[in-house]
Amino acid sequence: MKKKAAILLMSALAVMAVPMGAMAAENGQEQQISVTLTAEPKYTVTIPASVSMGNEGTYVDVTASDVENLPEGKKISVTIAGTDKYRDQMIVEAETSPRTSLRYQIISDDGELIETNASTGAVGVGKEVVSFDGNETKQYQIKPVIAGRYEYGVAYTGSITFGIELADVE
Repeated sequence: MKKKAAILLMSALAVMAVPMGAMAAENGQEQQISVTLTAEPKYTVTIPASVSMGNEGTYVDVTASDVENLPEGKKISVTIAGTDKYRDQMIVEAETSPRTSLRYQIISDDGELIETNASTGAVGVGKEVVSFDGNETKQYQIKPVIAGRYEYGVAYTGSITFGIELADVE
């Protein structure tokens, strides 16, 4: 009885194997496989947490380090993402009564003047301040626009937020 069960099982397996082999041969489909491995870009961008400036402004160092796997035709772009003021205006304010404010401007590492101005519609958001294609330190200049009503000897404060992303090299 055991012998008959074993023969029956072997026959069933053989029958199941034949149609599958015939099916594969009939379809004749072949698939080529190719794999291209890409490593994710890695980098660290260091921007000072605070900056102090006088009447003439100051230069600010921004550093890209640990740059790896930067794709060809791409750069690390540091742009203005926004400010803490209404409509992302680039202004600093003093705790005076009445409140006084100063506009400021940034001169990017490639010499572009970036400023905001409600009356002219100039905006800073999205403008590139510095860019990198490797490990390096670059500078931008930030300076106050001394015009209108202002006071000497008081602290003007505000904040700016930067965006950091990969962008196409122009």
